[in-house]
Amino acid sequence: MEVKTYQDPQVYYEKVEPLLMQKEALNNLPLGIAERLKSQPSEADLLTLEESGEVVYTLLHTMRNQWVLPACTAEQSVFQTAADFLYHNNYPVSGVVGEKQGATKFIHAYTKRSSRNSRVHMNKYVYRLDALQPIALKEGKLRVAVKADTDLIADWLYRFGMETGETSIKEDAEVLAGRMITAGTMHLWMVDGEPVSLVNQSRSTRNGATVNAVYTPDREKGKGYATSAVWSLTKKLLNQGFQFCSLYTDADNPVSNSIYKKIGYFPIGESVVYRFNSES
Repeated sequence: MEVKTYQDPQVYYEKVEPLLMQKEALNNLPLGIAERLKSQPSEADLLTLEESGEVVYTLLHTMRNQWVLPACTAEQSVFQTAADFLYHNNYPVSGVVGEKQGATKFIHAYTKRSSRNSRVHMNKYVYRLDALQPIALKEGKLRVAVKADTDLIADWLYRFGMETGETSIKEDAEVLAGRMITAGTMHLWMVDGEPVSLVNQSRSTRNGATVNAVYTPDREKGKGYATSAVWSLTKKLLNQGFQFCSLYTDADNPVSNSIYKKIGYFPIGESVVYRFNSES
């Protein structure tokens, strides 16, 4: 088995797409990141594990984030090879996110090699929606965020990062807000001219789009605004031609899971985020 590294995101994408497209919705994260890197190159580690020139596994890592692992069937030897390569080549490994079974196998392999301890940061469900269920929308309407909303969105993203324990979101809230607004992906649910909830169109794959950053400040929680916002953005994305939408939820949050099921999302797999403790 050979481990290869890539500098050109386009070459990397063409190499891994056939493997990742076997489970397109489940692999919305690695596919979406790889797709984005083609048009917005940034510092990243792009690796494949290959046998006879065929990609059997892949890992990717963008700066200050955990390694992203795909949903695909692989032998334990694949995970051990990947773990050994990262360890012996001194790659930073603060954590991983990926399909639960594979991510757990990788964690065991890397722990065995590095003697570092890890912990589960969050268990997640991956949801998919092919057709919206009709609901009674709450008062208000969805609108695309504009530059004047930057400070508000940065503040809410910071709070979202605090609630979810996502350090990169918290620390980069202002940059993320500007990027999402410039891209036209961030949306606000407006009631009487005031923003009460936000939702973002994140990465896209060949046939699907991902919804993320769903946040409602405490004073507006429990009023159904997030449900209406997600429903409306999902409808917009389907109308644009996407065949399905996907999103991640905290498996331990029954409220958000019930909201998405009500709209028409259904679970298609489990994901997990592992975090490593400091270097031993």
